[in-house]
Order: sequence, then C-alpha cells, then structure tokens
Amino acid sequence: MDEQTQAVADPVNDFTRADSLVAATTAPVSAAPASTAPVVSSRRAALEAERSRGRRSAKAGAQKSGRTVVRERIVVKPTRPSRAERRAAAAQMTAVPAATVSAGPSVADPGNLRHPRHPRRGIFVENRRRRSFHVFVLVALTAFFGTASLPAYATTGEGSTAGNARTALAVQTLTGGDATAQVVSRDGIGIAESPEALDSTTNSSVSPTVQALAVQLMGAVAAGRLVGSTPNHIPEIANLAEGKVVPNCGVDYRVLQAISVALDNFSQVGVSDINRRCTGQIEGAGTDSAHYADGGGHAVDFYLLNGSPLTGGDARSVQLIRLLDPLVPSGTGLGQVECRQSMSLDHFAPFDDTCNHLHIDFLKSSGATLRYG
Repeated sequence: MDEQTQAVADPVNDFTRADSLVAATTAPVSAAPASTAPVVSSRRAALEAERSRGRRSAKAGAQKSGRTVVRERIVVKPTRPSRAERRAAAAQMTAVPAATVSAGPSVADPGNLRHPRHPRRGIFVENRRRRSFHVFVLVALTAFFGTASLPAYATTGEGSTAGNARTALAVQTLTGGDATAQVVSRDGIGIAESPEALDSTTNSSVSPTVQALAVQLMGAVAAGRLVGSTPNHIPEIANLAEGKVVPNCGVDYRVLQAISVALDNFSQVGVSDINRRCTGQIEGAGTDSAHYADGGGHAVDFYLLNGSPLTGGDARSVQLIRLLDPLVPSGTGLGQVECRQSMSLDHFAPFDDTCNHLHIDFLKSSGATLRYG
C-alpha cells in the first residue's frame, strides 16, 4: 500500500508545474542503468522520458564525435514553367506546319501527353466562330428591318381570289335611312367617316379608307392580277395608295370597291378606263361621261377577265354583273345593254354602249359605298 501511494501522481502538483516534469528527465540516460531508472509518476511522464532519452543519446553521440547536429527542413514545391517558357510553348504550337497538323492532335503538341490539344482548336478557331455568329446576327437584323421598311403596296396579300381584300381592310358599311357612313377599324378603334370624305375626286386629302383599299389593289398590281391598258389608269390608284392628291386624277371610292369585288372572283382583272381628266381623254359621251364629269373618275371600264376580252354580253361579263348587282347602290349605270340578252336587275340602270368592254359608273348612284365588307 505504501509503494502504491508513492507511485500515484499528485493531481494538484503533477503536470501543472515545470519542476514536476523536469525532475523525471534530468538524469542522463547513459549514466543510469536500466535497474536504476527513475520512477515515473504517470503515463505522460513516461512518454516524455522515452522521447528525451532518444534525443539525449543522439546528442551525446554527436558530442563525442565532434559533430554539430543541424536540423534541416525539406520543403517540396511543385515545379511550374516560367512565363517566358509558357510564351515560347504557345508560339511553338501556333507555328505548327500544315503537314504536322494533319497528322493528328498528339503531333501538334507532343509534350502535352496528359491533355493532348487538337491543333485546329484554340483562340483562332473560337474567334472565327464568334465572328461567324456576329455576321449571322447582323444579316438577320438587316433582313428584318429591311423588310419592315418596305412600303405596304410593294407586297400583296392576294394569295386567293376571294376574301383577302375585305379581311385586310376590315371595312364595314352601315346604312341608316338615306345617310351612309363608312366605319373603318384601325388599331381596334372604330372610326366613322362621312360619305363626303370618301370622295377622292374633289377632296384635298385622301381618306384612310380610300388609301387602305388602294394599297390592297396595288398589291394585286404587284402580283400581276390587276393590269391596265393604254393609256394606263393604274397610276391613279397608285397615287391614292401613297396618300397623294393629284388634281384631276381622283378615283371614286365605289370604283375601287367594284375592282376589289372583281379581284375577289377572278384571277386576273383588266381595267382600261377610270379618270379621263387625268389622261386627257375625251371619248364617247365627251365631258358628260362619268369618266370626265364632276372631277372625273366616277366610272370604270373592264376590258379583261381571266385573260379573256369582254364584250359586255359574254359569260364573264354577265357573271360580274350578277355579282355586283346586289352590292351596288340604286341608280348605278351599266353599259352594253344592246350587247347581251335581257337580264333582270335590281340596282343597275342599263344603257347603250360599245361592245368592247363592260362599263359601270356611279355618277348618279344613290349610295356612297357598295353593300359589302
């Protein structure tokens, strides 16, 4: 019991004071035999004594041989090529000849075996790809803005022979009593225009409704579906499509509507006469003609339908007469009565005329527009 009491460490003094640890390790290792080793008081003291014994033995041996013990610290750093070496390697890769490039990726950079780099890939190829992408975007934007800047009448929506004109214009005719007003839908807003505003033969400005229909007709001209004759009266429609008022070259809005109905039902329409004041013509009825009187442009002469000339009594002329009769206002003039068999008509007022065209005029009509839209 007494020996065990001496061997047990003092929990208060041991491991907290320097002399308690030094006392166990001050004795030289070589001087004391194994049987006379100092008694350690704990496992920590025993471990420290064992470490001190090894260091002291090495120090004593060095002192006997006259050598000085020097501790060395070896630090291993990863090797990295200098900036000059990296530039030289990059210059060598860009200067690979074509024959070497075609041999394969490992030939272009034989030193880079871990990550072989294909000679065709690099900053130059990436720049070319980026340049190609920029060129593509530039061409696409140019095409988009170039198409958007074209005038409306340079293109045509006359893909079919029926319905496109009235669908594009969204024009609706409302009749109430003796007054007729034209309602035009633009940007989702209904705008009512008086009948007087639709008369481009005497007004100083072109109505939006008249201009919209003229634009549609010029689309048919661009497609080759609406053709003129000599002298050519198509420029009169072109002026209205551009919103220009040319003195003595106006066109009655109902004439434009009649041409639109013909285009809705025939693949090709030929017009030989509209406003004779514009071309300086005095023919037939002279200055009393609907082509010339009251500013001119109140009549239209059709001379061609689907490539066939008209007589006013042929099958295509009769077909167009039957299409227009329910639509035109009462009192609308219709020529060539002597060129065809008798017909039952509701709104047309027939009269004699030469049998080389189909004449329709609105000089004495009771309504400002046709009944369609």
